[in-house]
Amino acid sequence: MTHNTSVAILWHFHQPIYSKPDDNILPLPWVRLHCLKDYLDMLKHVQKFPDIHLTFNFTPSLLLQIDDYKNNRCTDRQFLLFKKKAEDLTVEDKINILRDFFLANWEHMIEINRRYFSLLLKRGKNIVEQELPAIAQGFTTDEFRDLQIWANLVWVDPMFRSEIDDLYKKGKNFKEEDKDRVIAIQSEIINSIIDEYKKAMESGQIEISTSPLYHPILPLLINSNLAKTSNPNLAIPFEISYIEDAKKQLAEGINVFEKFFGQRPKGLWPSEGSVCQELIPLLSELNIKWIATDEEILARSLEKSFRREDTVIPNRPDLLYKPWKCGDINIVFRDHILSDLIGFVYNQWDQKQAAQDLVGRLENIADTLPTFDKFIIPIILDGENAWESYVNDGTEFLDTLYDRLSKTNIRTTTISEFLEENEVKNELTSLFPGSWIGANFNIWMGHAEDHKAWQIVKKLRDKLVEKNITDPEIWDRLYILEGSDWYWWFGGEHISLVADVFDELFRLNAIWMHKKIGEEPPRELFAPIKKTEEILTHQPNDMMTPDIDGKVTHFYEWYHAGHIVVKRMGGTMQRFAGLFSMIYCGFDDKNLYIRLDIINHSPADYDYIIKFYRPVETTIKIGEQPDIVYKINKIVEVAIPISFVNVNGEAKVEFTVSAQQKGVEIDRTPPLKFTVRLRDVKLNNWTV
Repeated sequence: MTHNTSVAILWHFHQPIYSKPDDNILPLPWVRLHCLKDYLDMLKHVQKFPDIHLTFNFTPSLLLQIDDYKNNRCTDRQFLLFKKKAEDLTVEDKINILRDFFLANWEHMIEINRRYFSLLLKRGKNIVEQELPAIAQGFTTDEFRDLQIWANLVWVDPMFRSEIDDLYKKGKNFKEEDKDRVIAIQSEIINSIIDEYKKAMESGQIEISTSPLYHPILPLLINSNLAKTSNPNLAIPFEISYIEDAKKQLAEGINVFEKFFGQRPKGLWPSEGSVCQELIPLLSELNIKWIATDEEILARSLEKSFRREDTVIPNRPDLLYKPWKCGDINIVFRDHILSDLIGFVYNQWDQKQAAQDLVGRLENIADTLPTFDKFIIPIILDGENAWESYVNDGTEFLDTLYDRLSKTNIRTTTISEFLEENEVKNELTSLFPGSWIGANFNIWMGHAEDHKAWQIVKKLRDKLVEKNITDPEIWDRLYILEGSDWYWWFGGEHISLVADVFDELFRLNAIWMHKKIGEEPPRELFAPIKKTEEILTHQPNDMMTPDIDGKVTHFYEWYHAGHIVVKRMGGTMQRFAGLFSMIYCGFDDKNLYIRLDIINHSPADYDYIIKFYRPVETTIKIGEQPDIVYKINKIVEVAIPISFVNVNGEAKVEFTVSAQQKGVEIDRTPPLKFTVRLRDVKLNNWTV
């Protein structure tokens, strides 16, 4: 094997703007916490291996907030709670700490630390907001102080813990002065991030690219009808075409990059890999040399398919692993499979084996490529959120990956290095509009909640134009509302128990803008955009009769049942983790059927209680009522006679499911509502 194949890894770093207007206390701590755990250590891992070259992408919105923290222009609510003396905490402070100070991956960040885990168990893994005041009374001052400190210690990457290693070993009974040491480490890390990356870029080992200013989906700003090109079935009750805003987001994003790194970027990762033909001239005007997006965009542009079947090697590697030119912009297309293996699969593997598997896959791909040409395999993904699902923040995986790559004949490269050394011969006559998710824009403009939010933006922007508003501060807030993250959480595609914070921030920004231009904020801005119950539950679509055997007998067994995703991973965008991943509910003319899917645990290790609130209030402890058939194996399946819960008289059931272990509640679902009468199911699912 020769050096004809290069791998181009791009780690993408992004956080949206979390600030409220006229308020420097951020409601969420993710910029600060990811600074401690992800950004600087990702660079340091690469620098251990001088032969490894790769690309990092910083969004301007993240750079601005890192700089704000560095220069004390902002802080966050959780940091202020951490700094406050434990003996001075109010009842409200204690409630907020108990709610928010377990915001970490439970398996890899909390359970491995005995004291932190014991405090989680004392609070309870699944709680009701109204119970928090009573729970807080049971915590001592020392326990609150330990919780304050552990909620920050676990976010410091293992690479930077040597100066405070004694705190990890001590584990409990911390002193107030211990907080000062943790704060000092935090400041040291945050203050050095941008400078360290600038030095590394100047050394030539890494390239840094950027994204539009506030991470908007540029094609949707250019022309919202492009969403219908990607998905002709999409119904959008409005049209927008803000090409000037797209230009502004690009130009200002590049200006932010130049401010911090002293030069303009050569490359750009469009937000969410979102591209379209109309974007190309905008990039050319700004002298951008390359962009990147997903392989499915190339497939749709060429009207081909990159099938893999039983192998990781696509059927046309000679097309996928080449850069393409559209106009005068070079484009590389990420290998979707390899990128997602790192993001979503390898965290369940032994880390060394995972890294070796990835290198093996790269070598297999390289072996199939012609030796007379040069090829590039782009691996592009989120460089921060994935690692909390890995042991030790992915340290062993990253070090093994870079070590193995440095010893193979596959060269690592920045994207610009490859393009400068190799002529781009392939040309695209058109670029299909789409993103890295499904080659469409459904997530950001496909749901009624998305439409409601976009119409708020549209009306606001129309007002700014109508009133000839030129205040750059007001327009800046509009550009923030055009960012992709709001629409990521609106709609039913993604569930987060802090989505209400994003909803509120969106509306607060819009309210502030109305007041600044002398307009009364409309009533709709004072009610949540997001309808939680509506997005959580998928209703049954017909009668069904499963085999009660504790396993999925065949694919269509539960096909007609309703279901709800209740998986709570305890990660950075969610408040709680949990045992259950999915709950199914179906029915026939004799029974109500409930299925419980359990994640990362043996279902047989727990006792299960189903509490009905509607149509009648009753409690079922699985295994104790002889008339109720059940089986616990790989899943939990239960058949409850309809007469037992009086379903005959009403079309809906409402219940919760809880799991206990030795009498201690481990998890409890929110109230679940399903339609279980055939006539009503047919009406709910009637279509033309």
